Amino acid sequence: MGHPIKQSVALLVRAPGDPRRVLLVLRPQTPGEELPGVWGLPAATLQPGETEEAAALRVGLQKLGCPVRLGRVLGRGVQDRPGYRLHMAVYEAELRDVPRLPDAPEEASATYYVAWRFGQLEDLEEAVRCGSLCARVAVEAARGQVLPCGSSSSTSNRSAE
Repeated sequence: MGHPIKQSVALLVRAPGDPRRVLLVLRPQTPGEELPGVWGLPAATLQPGETEEAAALRVGLQKLGCPVRLGRVLGRGVQDRPGYRLHMAVYEAELRDVPRLPDAPEEASATYYVAWRFGQLEDLEEAVRCGSLCARVAVEAARGQVLPCGSSSSTSNRSAE
C-alpha cells in the first residue's frame, strides 16, 4: 500500500501593471509551522469533495481576504513527503481587490499568513531551497520547465505547503 495522497493548490498572482512582480505571502513563525518565516505563494489543501478550482478560489477568500479570478494551470508537481505524497497544481490568478489578510482562528488547521508583498519571482528561491513544491513548480513554469503531473521529487525532509 502506498502513501496517502494530499492534493493542494497554489496561486501565482501577478502585480497589476507589472507582470514581472508576483504576490508573496509570509508564513508565520509559530511552533509546528512548516516553512516558518519563508516568503512563498498562497496555497491550500483540498478539502474532501472539493475541486481544485474551488480550493483555489478559497485561497483568495480564506487566506488573502479578497476574491480572485482564476486563470490557467501553470504547472503541476508531485513530491514525496514523510507519510504522504503531495500533488500540487499552481494556478494563475488575478486579485479582485486588495488583500486583507485575516487573523488566524484560535484552532486553525490551515496556515494563515502574517504579511504580503509583491516581489520578484526570484524571491521564491529561498522557498524552493526549503522544499516548497508550489514555489518550485511556479519557478520552473516561469522558466518553461513545467513538470508533468507524474513527475516526482523524492526528498524526505520536504515541508508541506
